[in-house]
Amino acid sequence: MKKVILVGLGGRSRHWLANCRDHPNVEIVGYVETAEASIVRAVDEWDVPAKQIHDSVTAAAAATDADFVVDVTPPAVHETIAVAAFDCGLHVLGEKPLSDDFDAAKRVVEAGRAAGVRHMITQNYRFNPLPRTTRRLLSESCVGDIAQLDVSLYVDWADNPGSHYVTEPYMFLTDMGIHHFDMMRYTLACKPVSVQAITWNLPWGWHRGDACQLIHFEFENSVVATHRGIGCTIGHVPAGHNGEWRYEGPDGTLTWEGFDLFCTKRHKKDPQVRDQIELDPPATGDLNPVLCEFLAALEEDREPECNATDNLKSMAMVFGAVKSAKEGRRVELSEL
Repeated sequence: MKKVILVGLGGRSRHWLANCRDHPNVEIVGYVETAEASIVRAVDEWDVPAKQIHDSVTAAAAATDADFVVDVTPPAVHETIAVAAFDCGLHVLGEKPLSDDFDAAKRVVEAGRAAGVRHMITQNYRFNPLPRTTRRLLSESCVGDIAQLDVSLYVDWADNPGSHYVTEPYMFLTDMGIHHFDMMRYTLACKPVSVQAITWNLPWGWHRGDACQLIHFEFENSVVATHRGIGCTIGHVPAGHNGEWRYEGPDGTLTWEGFDLFCTKRHKKDPQVRDQIELDPPATGDLNPVLCEFLAALEEDREPECNATDNLKSMAMVFGAVKSAKEGRRVELSEL
């Protein structure tokens, strides 16, 4: 049994509260929150014991025998929360992104290494059946060595007036990009090298920051990946937040169409193939796969998938794209 402190009792914390309560090997022993309204809601609506709520990670750690924290605070304070947890000898499972600042993200990674603890970021999209099955098939060379990946994302995204998603710059790129760029890295299993991005808004868009983008990545082995997105569509949303993905290989394509996976081989092929691929079932059943991976890493004393060090590579794709959009040039990710 692993004991956890849930840090942050805002809206997103309800997701992690339920996942921790559902897991048979997790016990919530403390909470951290300072906003009175969030505390009242958690106590009155979520059955959180008031006596277990503390005003800091340090106080919660001193009052419990916790093993780790789940950080569900805003990105701007992730560094503060992580370092406080490290100082208490606690492992950290942190909501994405690692930070809203790349230099801060690098500092957090170094602090975790120095403390000798495990630090995992909740890149949950990559744990879904579509990317898991895709990575397996690509590793088996089902369509040969991939040379290009194209991703399209059309969504009516973040239309809550006044939220930071609407008011802050580049939020569509950063908030959705971290999911998709991480899945690019995961499924292609190679390292991103450079990025060039342009961003803009449509006349009717409701975001102050740009919510449309065209991004070109180069990976190792000359693999090219593009990401085309519109976050203010008023029309058809073909695949939710997953987007539509197309992997080009010499022996055919793998495509995400809606929420289905297809393998197609047509040009001069005999026989031609158009197969819908059955998706691999979740390895953890109904339990949260991110939490399960983190717990397994603690039990096996190893680095978890999506550990903070590895996640810096996905973060570099995000911040490199922002830098490229701002400066109007190709950016080598080694510059960051």
